Amino acid sequence: MSRGRIARRNVAAGLGATVLALGLALGAATGSQAATESENLPGVPAPGSPASEWEAWAAQERADAEATDWKADAAARGCTLEDVTISEEVDADYNLAMGAPADLVTHRVDLLEDCGDAPAAAARTSGAAGATTLSLPSGDQCATTSGPGTMCLTKSSGRIYASWQYRGSGSVSGFLRIYRVSSGADGCPTGTTWLTGAGSTWSSGDTRTISKTRTTAGGYSAHIWKKVTIGHTDWGGACATL
Repeated sequence: MSRGRIARRNVAAGLGATVLALGLALGAATGSQAATESENLPGVPAPGSPASEWEAWAAQERADAEATDWKADAAARGCTLEDVTISEEVDADYNLAMGAPADLVTHRVDLLEDCGDAPAAAARTSGAAGATTLSLPSGDQCATTSGPGTMCLTKSSGRIYASWQYRGSGSVSGFLRIYRVSSGADGCPTGTTWLTGAGSTWSSGDTRTISKTRTTAGGYSAHIWKKVTIGHTDWGGACATL
């Protein structure tokens, strides 16, 4: 199994001015759908804790990620791991959501997987289960996106995962983004940005996953933003209360 590449980035700088403008517009347009502030989960420092406490927590989370058997992690979702990258990053949105210092260095895991028909099969099950629900369904969810593919939003071992499988022809480029949304939301809206993945390219059949430590319970949505001539367009996503 590949231990992956180690990278460090500032999320805003990595995505560039075009995506920053998009994110600001989305934040203004969807403020009414954003989740209200909630308490951090046990084991996560309380908002406003000293920087040293946050740094110790982040270091332990990174060590746990390094020690994880990502091959087994992928297999638990019905996938075969092809590559894993553990990246250091300063993600202001993620830090703000849990009340950490804005410059806290945390980690993100990016996975490239071969998932076969598992996402599509899970989407069929999720659709049947959520057909009569007026608020976000609870637990792991998958949904067919408007672009040819399937998005899955799941939690496991203290982490949240957003996975998108491309089922079209050729290849497409874009990025994954996870939002905090109200658990009472109708449909699958965007909301307050929680985590943004790096720009990536999918070949037909590829599943790319981003994962980060879950710090609060509540409503989440994961969307695939496809690169177009100018900027990106929302190809849809999946929502759940996790």
